[in-house]
Amino acid sequence: MFRGSFNFLKLLPPLVMSLLLLITGQVKAWQAIENSTFDAFIQKAESLKDINVAQAFRFLEAQSQHLSSLSIENQLIYNKLLAELYVEQAQYQQGYNLASDALKLARGLTSPSITSSEILYARGFALESLGDYQAAREDYLNGLEIADSLNNKKILAIGLVNLGALDYLMEQFDRSLIMFNDALAIAQKINDDELLGYISGEMGILYSLINQEDKSLSYHKSAYEYYIKAGKVLYAINTLRNIASSHSVNERYEEAIEVYEQVLENINEISNNELIASVYSGMAWAQVKQKDSDPEASYQYMLIASQYIDQTEQVDIPIAHALDKGYLFLELGRYQEALDNMHIATEYLKQYEGSDQKIVTTISKLNLLYLKAETYFKIKDYQQAYQAQDEFISFALSLPEKSNVDETEDLRMRYESEQADLQTKILEQKESVQSLLLSDAKNEVKYRQIFITVFALVALGLAWILIKIIRGQKKLLRATITDRLTKVANRAQLLQSGDRLFTQAKTDNTRLSAVTITVDNLRQINLEHSHNTGDFILKKIAELGLEHINEQGVFARFDAGKFVVLLINNTEQQVNVIVDKIRLSIAQNNWSEQNVIHVSISIGIAHFHPDKHPTLASLLTNADLLKHQASNEEKNKVSDDE
Repeated sequence: MFRGSFNFLKLLPPLVMSLLLLITGQVKAWQAIENSTFDAFIQKAESLKDINVAQAFRFLEAQSQHLSSLSIENQLIYNKLLAELYVEQAQYQQGYNLASDALKLARGLTSPSITSSEILYARGFALESLGDYQAAREDYLNGLEIADSLNNKKILAIGLVNLGALDYLMEQFDRSLIMFNDALAIAQKINDDELLGYISGEMGILYSLINQEDKSLSYHKSAYEYYIKAGKVLYAINTLRNIASSHSVNERYEEAIEVYEQVLENINEISNNELIASVYSGMAWAQVKQKDSDPEASYQYMLIASQYIDQTEQVDIPIAHALDKGYLFLELGRYQEALDNMHIATEYLKQYEGSDQKIVTTISKLNLLYLKAETYFKIKDYQQAYQAQDEFISFALSLPEKSNVDETEDLRMRYESEQADLQTKILEQKESVQSLLLSDAKNEVKYRQIFITVFALVALGLAWILIKIIRGQKKLLRATITDRLTKVANRAQLLQSGDRLFTQAKTDNTRLSAVTITVDNLRQINLEHSHNTGDFILKKIAELGLEHINEQGVFARFDAGKFVVLLINNTEQQVNVIVDKIRLSIAQNNWSEQNVIHVSISIGIAHFHPDKHPTLASLLTNADLLKHQASNEEKNKVSDDE
């Protein structure tokens, strides 16, 4: 089962040939199954499952009338595989029903069967996809208990991965990583490529959720390679979808399109409507955002995606698709359609509030509020835009600090350290010392020298580990508060520092000003030149801006082309002087090396007044409205609330 979100390894020629024979040549009708031929029958079905789920499903279904002649154990194996095929085709309710019937049948066994564990996993996955996380956890735990009692390491590890996936869906990222690493230790010990692919893919999803996209992409690429080695072709194709999505998140849209096209080349072998819809939806976004933007192709891809969405059962798919359409229509300037999908997403969101689906609720609400603010700004409904942005910032500030993410990274560093062979080498050195001591007492002096050497090595090893940990912690701290591109404070650090400065301004009656800065025509620069040029401009603006901010102020990148500055203990006149210096330094900078004639910014300034700004969110929103006013009136302008 598979969850979902460069030059790839090529399939080995023998595997290619066998797949072509299976796919292009018709699968021969199988004689009526019986216990004596059952193992060969199931092996054939498993082989088909790896390359074409729908074909494997038809192959199994053709023998359903002979099922009653089989032993209970063989009936369970048959139903287990059929339930998995239902789930992999995103037919979760039918998969759940079949798995439930099979578990009733399993009561006729005299002793536990590993097949029962796998059926519980299939039913748990169906429940998870339908949104019943608690019932899914019960099935995963029950399946895990059976696998543990039968000492089946692979099925035990799969259960750990399933539980870890539930944990990240409920924003328990540290628990998720513990589960994944326990499963990884088993997979490495038994050297199972399919299992290693499953774990790597889930690790990729986890790291994407905690905004470590480079590490996420690395895990997805590893998953792809493992699946190819294991001969799990469909899982490898599914993994390409996650790789393409990761490229899009990192704004590498041309690379994303290349990978999506690889998936679409194999679309006839895919019978999972959710996967197909996500590929077309991802392609739509990449087409409109690439350097040579193709709005018409983008729109057509989204229309195709919508056709598949109507047939999906997974609980979070409809709201995700409505938001995808909303953002795309906003990008295309089709504002009424963006509003329509925004209202659809609002209705879906009501279903999640108060549920266990925490990660879905959090991400969907943030995306919805941001979409509202941007869309209302575009249609010049500033009151609605102000309200949506105020809600967005307030909700972001209300979210609990994800110390959980820090704990997750600490755990990851610990696990990586444990995999090193340093301790093994130290133990070998100690054993060598003891051997020398026993072999010849006359070599005591020599032994002491060796012992001192070993002790020094141990000390150096421990010092190296300590240095690694300290460096890792410093790197992690920087990563959690610093924007990856510009190296200034990121949004999270801005909101945290801003909350502190706002409280100080209210309690101590100190001056506080919020400044929002956007790059004029950044989208046009990206289209006419490249995203690399746009990235260079953003980095240079951050560098120039920091030169004019003292240690008490905060200069942060808020989102793609927007910076926010917080200034404390400055009069309104002083703030205006600082801001104008920033504006002039950017306007007068020599941009010719990037083949850009001129770069300018629009700026909004809001000064804190207790009666006007009850929250930090309201202060930031006021500054943003003034910035939009400056941008709409004319470029390279400062607008403030004096």
